[in-house]
Formats: sequence, structure tokens, C-alpha cells
Amino acid sequence: MTTVDVVIVGAGIAGIKAATELHSKGLSTLILEARDRIGGRLYTYHPPNSKYGYDIGACWFHATISNPLFHNALQKKNVEYFFDENSAAVIGPEGPLTVNVGPIVEEIKLYAQSRPGEDVNLKTACAEYLAKMAPTLSDEQKKWAPSLLRVTEISNGMQWDMFSARLANPPYVGRDAFVSGGYEKVLENELEGYPKDSILTNTVVKKIEQTDSGYNVSSEDGRAFHSKFVVVTIPQSVLKLSIEEPNAKGAITFVPDLPRIITDNFSKTHFCALGKVIYEYNEVFWPETEKFVIIPKPDESVSTSTYIPAPEYNKKLTEVEADKLEAFDFPVLAVNLKTVKNAPALMFLVPAPASRLLEENVEKYGPKLLEPIIAKLSGKKQSELPKPNLVFSTNWSSDPYSRGSVSGNAVGDVLVNDGLIEGVRGLRFAGEAYCYEGHTGAHGAYISGKREAEVILRQLKY
Repeated sequence: MTTVDVVIVGAGIAGIKAATELHSKGLSTLILEARDRIGGRLYTYHPPNSKYGYDIGACWFHATISNPLFHNALQKKNVEYFFDENSAAVIGPEGPLTVNVGPIVEEIKLYAQSRPGEDVNLKTACAEYLAKMAPTLSDEQKKWAPSLLRVTEISNGMQWDMFSARLANPPYVGRDAFVSGGYEKVLENELEGYPKDSILTNTVVKKIEQTDSGYNVSSEDGRAFHSKFVVVTIPQSVLKLSIEEPNAKGAITFVPDLPRIITDNFSKTHFCALGKVIYEYNEVFWPETEKFVIIPKPDESVSTSTYIPAPEYNKKLTEVEADKLEAFDFPVLAVNLKTVKNAPALMFLVPAPASRLLEENVEKYGPKLLEPIIAKLSGKKQSELPKPNLVFSTNWSSDPYSRGSVSGNAVGDVLVNDGLIEGVRGLRFAGEAYCYEGHTGAHGAYISGKREAEVILRQLKY
């Protein structure tokens, strides 16, 4: 059995920050990572047939004014970044949006966050707003404001009738900078001086058992570790398996069971299926615009009813529903990678359920769901589009060690499971889901890793 002061489960940015902070104070640490790589959902992928690297997890420094990862990068002066805020085009199925509905969308968001009574889905809140403010709105505004509002499906990772109106918007604000040089450099900077042999990849933690002297941690392949403290940084979707599906791949057994102050809130915390698709070409044939905001066709149902029941959260499409889904049925954010990182490629951020189809088979669904959008934003017919060098999709939802891409919020959810911040004696938790500051962001995960290291240091009187 290997013995250290602290075992960290997961080599994402939360686990890395916790480990490096503790190591810098002289504590012995060991990071156990299930995958064959570090970084978690910070992953710069280098396709074998491309000279470019693509961040298929986090790819922005969000809220740069208060983002410690961004300010670390500024100090190091070796991470390229780009404030992609100078040009954006809003494009719908009929072409560029010509009516200004931005202020109305902002007002709908305010209404959704502050409306009295029980939480509802965002689509219902929008329908209520339209009914209340109908005399003040033109027909064009009623038609297109809901479509632009649906862009929030991208950050929430799914359809607007599935997620909470109250929690629909990110809890952090400020300018965002695209990480042009790749998050791999950010990870490299954070690990500077940390011993490489203290990170064990391909180590799937199976059990964490409390003992009189600390914790025994056992892996799927039979290895055993002992420590005074354990910091668990696995995604919330995987942590919940301990109760919801204990025999699933990646599930950890806790002995004793996690307390009810934690597990009772598992049903009130969710994960989403935001996906990314990269189309790389030989050369650029689209405008120099940095971002293209693709809005869906108008949804007439928001003007005919003020209550839209929420379907099952993150519900998968049936085969019939999948066959019917088309481009412009959902919003998409298309990032011009030529402008932000000098790669002749477009990166699409896609919410579920379309993201699930693209992850399952991008060659089948890309031409149907994304290529009509490429044609529209480039002013070409789809039949005139050049053949891409490379097309690939993320697979976060099918990855057993992530089971989704980022925290999401169903109707009635809590933003954060406070029991996980409180922890259980020497068992601590860190990650993008287990924090308020920077919640859902890489910087939030980083901040939470530092927080847990400081808790341990205080308990050990360092």
C-alpha cells in the first residue's frame, strides 16, 4: 500500500490545483486519474491528420477580470489568447437578423430570474413575458426575440423547455478571452515543479473507505493507497453514480456512505450535453466575423400558451424524432478559428439533443444539422461547399468518466450542492460543480481546488 498525506482523485484543473498547492507547502500528494491523460475536461486534441490542436473541452478564459487562470497566464506571458468580442453575426434560417431584439431578450432573462412562485422552464417564462408585454411588442419582435433567447440553450446544453428559468444564465460576468494557444499550455504552467511520478494515469478509483487513521483508496486494478485526506474532483455526474448506479463504470463506493446532506441533493443537481464539432478546411471561404450566432426557426407555441410542461431532463430523441431534426431547429454558436487561432476551421457549440446525434455519428448527422448552417453563413449553396479536411465531434456524454460536458440545471434544482463544499471530515470535494465563484468554468474548478487545499492546510496547522 502506498501512503501519502493527500490522495487527489482526478487530474483535471481542480485536482491539479489542489495537488500543486499542497505540494508547495511540503505535503506528499498523489493524483489518481482514470484516463490515460491529464486535464479532465481541459483537453487540447491533436488530430492525427491535422497540424492544429483544438480545445474540445474548455476553450475560453471566462470572466477575465477575476479569473486566476487568466492572470496566471498574463504573468507567464506564454499563453496566447484573443478577446473575440469585436464582431459577431446573428443569423437565422432566413439570413442575418435585421430586427433589434437584444434589449427584449435581456428583459426576458431578468423576468425569468426574478419571477415569483415556483421555478419553471425558460420556455414557460418566455411565454409568460410575451403574454404580459404583448401590447409593447411588434409582430417581428414577438417572432424573433424567443429565437434569440434560445441561444441560452448553448450554455445550458439542451432545449429551453428542459432547464430552469431561474438558473438559465451563468452566475459570472465579464469579458471572455479565447485561449488561442490551447489549454494544454495552461496545464503545463500549473504543473511546473510538480513531480510527474506523483500523477498516476489509467488508475480508476473504485472505493474510498474511512479508517481510524484516514482513508484507504483502492483502484479497479487492485492497487491500494492510504492518506490522511482525500480530495475528490470527479464530475458531479460520475459522483452521483455512487447512489444512482453503483455498478456503473467509473462509480466510486464510499464507506461509510456519503451523508444525506450530500445525497439528498443529488436529485437537484444535473449535468448537460453541450457538444463541439470541428470542421477543418484547406482554406477559409466564410467572412472574417469572429463568431456567428445561429438562431433557430420561430417557435409559435410560445404565443399560444403560457405554460409549457418540462419533458424529461436531457431526454434522448427517438429514431423518428432524430430523423425529423434539421438545421435551424436549435441554436448554435459557430466560432471562426481562423480569426482567433489562425486555423482554417469552424468550431460549433451545439446543445442537446442535436449534440448527442453528432457525438454518435458526425459523418451521418453533420451534413444534415451543420452543413446547411455553413452554407448560410458563407453565402454558398450546400452543394457548393468544399470538402472538409477533417470533421470530428466531442464525446463527453458517452465518456464514462465525464457523462456529460458541464453542470446543468433542471427546473427546481439548486445551483450548488452545499454539502459537497462542506465535505465530510477529511473527505473533500472540488470541481466546476462544487463552487459558486466561477461555477461551471475552468477557473471555478481551479478556485475550488485551491479552497480545498487551504482547508486541509488549516486542519494540519500549516
